[in-house]
Amino acid sequence: MNVSPPLLVLYIGLLLAAFTDVRWGRIPNALTMPMMALGIVMHLTLGPDPWFGLIGCAAAFALHFSLFALGLEKAGDAKLLMGLGALVGWVEMVEASVWMAVLYLPVGLAVLAWRGKLGGLVAAARWSANRALGKEVGERPDATWLIAGPLIAVAGLIGSLTDLPR
Repeated sequence: MNVSPPLLVLYIGLLLAAFTDVRWGRIPNALTMPMMALGIVMHLTLGPDPWFGLIGCAAAFALHFSLFALGLEKAGDAKLLMGLGALVGWVEMVEASVWMAVLYLPVGLAVLAWRGKLGGLVAAARWSANRALGKEVGERPDATWLIAGPLIAVAGLIGSLTDLPR
């Protein structure tokens, strides 16, 4: 299997992101920013399309910053996907995002159950439903975040090894 320089950087970045997210609960800028920069610079210098990395990063920003702004994704997750987009382009970023969405619910529920935190998810859902109905809800329950780094790593790997129908 011939691994291109952008794919090599992507695989190393995904592995490091999964590790740091599991270990410290965050994906650092010191990892994601170089992934974005390297992806853009590699495609500018290695060709054939100098805009490839920039368009991939911008597309990931448009999609994942929106999810971050809505409170559905953490900033490090969004920036990791921007690095993925810069390295392998917008089509692969969208494909990885689709795989992430497919895997998120079953993996998330399994992890929450394993950690004994399904009750927090139920409480948050109940609070949101009551608030939407205009009922008195009190304080919002604490958010229960899934550590998404490993999930993004798996989705990115699957996305880079498969092709969704176009």
